[in-house]
Amino acid sequence: MRSALEQNPIFLSVAREIHAAASTGRILEILSKLNIGDTEGATLLREIRSKKDTAWDFRSIILLIRVVQENRQSLGQTYEEAMARYSKVNTITSKRRANEEEVRLKQTLTDYILKIESNFEKNDRADESMFKEISKFLEGLESTDKLSESNIGSLNLSPKAVGLVSPILEKYEENLQEYIKLKPVLGRLIRIADYIIEDAGA
Repeated sequence: MRSALEQNPIFLSVAREIHAAASTGRILEILSKLNIGDTEGATLLREIRSKKDTAWDFRSIILLIRVVQENRQSLGQTYEEAMARYSKVNTITSKRRANEEEVRLKQTLTDYILKIESNFEKNDRADESMFKEISKFLEGLESTDKLSESNIGSLNLSPKAVGLVSPILEKYEENLQEYIKLKPVLGRLIRIADYIIEDAGA
């Protein structure tokens, strides 16, 4: 992973976009340029929470959002594959009566697809809430206009801001846990769907 110092231009751009009340999509687009390497969300969360409320740094919070985003994107690819398999199996069973295995697979895929979509929606709300709170924090800083690549690493949230973003971190933690748990399950369902599709000669 590139060092935090090397990525300071990206962190600074994210801060400026948040301060300018840019759209969530725009902020996430810039944020996606951050290289997270093998950074794990659970480890990063522990590191953030272990600090005093005067030492929660901006870069760690943004990096955590990037880790969540990376996990979401990874699951999103599997989600798209699952949707494609569901559509294929649905087409097969529309031409004849579905057998027990096909009925069970379609129902299970539906359940997990809906669960993933629900988690994506929760993630969206967490992103919006986090950027809103950070924007408020930046608005209250007299030195916001003086932020630069050389000092962005010294930007710590205020204790008040920490209190407001802490509950949002819990939402991110829930998202991470679900993303990590859901991906292998969905992968297994995709393999089962492939067997069914192959058996059907489709």
